[in-house]
Amino acid sequence: MKLNRHNHSAIWKPFVGALLALCFVATSAHADTRFRGAFTLSHEVRWANTILEPGQYSLTFDGNARLIVIRDASNKIVARERASGDYVGADQASELIIAVQGNQRSVSSAQFAGLGNVYLTAHPFPAHERVVEVRNTEAAPIQPAGN
Repeated sequence: MKLNRHNHSAIWKPFVGALLALCFVATSAHADTRFRGAFTLSHEVRWANTILEPGQYSLTFDGNARLIVIRDASNKIVARERASGDYVGADQASELIIAVQGNQRSVSSAQFAGLGNVYLTAHPFPAHERVVEVRNTEAAPIQPAGN
């Protein structure tokens, strides 16, 4: 007697693929975007390990992941930075505070209206580039976008 065995995995593969895609979409939908905004840089600026060239950028802050995502004018992700602030100053305007040392610039903090200081670093420049204490700062306003 010959048994007729069917390959059921071929039937289940599309179903499993669709289920995984649905899970991915559902997870993305739960991102807690707490802030969206846009800013313009007139000089090259370091943000942690990323160099941002002069130009227009947008950013989003995901409160659940505590992640700031920076995109260039073409909407390409150019940096992802962990939020590390103290959330003090929620009543202040949205802006990047940029430390200036000679002709170098580096983001030292990011504050978002309604949230406060979301990104804060004690040493905005790498150790090998620190020559003097940073005393000069510039502010780059962030224009909030619809959340």
